[in-house]
Amino acid sequence: MQITDHEITRRKELVGLGSDEAAVLSGCRQLIEDEIDIIVEEFYQLQTSDSEISLLIGDADTLRRLHAAQRQYVIELFSGNTDLEYVNNRLRIGLVHKRNGIEPKLYLSAVRALKEILCKALERRIADSEALTAACQALDKQFFFDITLVFDTYTHSLISEVQSAKEKAESYAASLEIQVAQRTRQLEDKVFQLQAALAMVKKLEGVIPICGVCKKIRNDEQSWQQLEQYITEHSEALFSHGLCPDCFEKEMLGLRELREARILHKSDARK
Repeated sequence: MQITDHEITRRKELVGLGSDEAAVLSGCRQLIEDEIDIIVEEFYQLQTSDSEISLLIGDADTLRRLHAAQRQYVIELFSGNTDLEYVNNRLRIGLVHKRNGIEPKLYLSAVRALKEILCKALERRIADSEALTAACQALDKQFFFDITLVFDTYTHSLISEVQSAKEKAESYAASLEIQVAQRTRQLEDKVFQLQAALAMVKKLEGVIPICGVCKKIRNDEQSWQQLEQYITEHSEALFSHGLCPDCFEKEMLGLRELREARILHKSDARK
């Protein structure tokens, strides 16, 4: 997110955070720094007492890092400074919370708890009731300013996720359309090939004039063709020639008779 100086000024106006509040908070900074360890320890004791928050925090190393980050965060609250660097730090906090799965309800409950702890710390150090009220009111406005930034990060992140999901869905739909178009073309090609194949198929149908003796067939041109030739021209059939058992026996008988006749002829010639 890109936040301009003009936008920062506008946001401060909306929550009533001005130079007076900045001066009040910066004047309390030393008081808070003197009690920062107590403040942070009390805050995380309260947070880890909740099972849901404790599960999100995880191990002891993470808790130590959170302690250090929270110290810095609290001190910056009382810096009286809301420049672009401060704003970007708050935006990063929102981004980290979103990435770590910390829901807005947990963030808001943590802000409420921290505010109460800080106000109690100020009560311990500020005797003047008017000064204490001014400090707590300024702190309240500072928290609202921070919350708007954090929630903008939540919103921006969610919008980005929705946009990303939308783009993925559109990309998937586009790929499906391409696949459907490809499959349609393939099907059309198959249909065309099938139609072409069917057009090439030649059928034998109707009454075929055939000689009862030689088995030749009379074609449309009134000439006689061998049975094999006629069928080949009018269908996709091919022939492979052989002998059935009866014809084989007849042929073999004829060969034997021819062989015997030759032997007999040779024998007569010698005499």
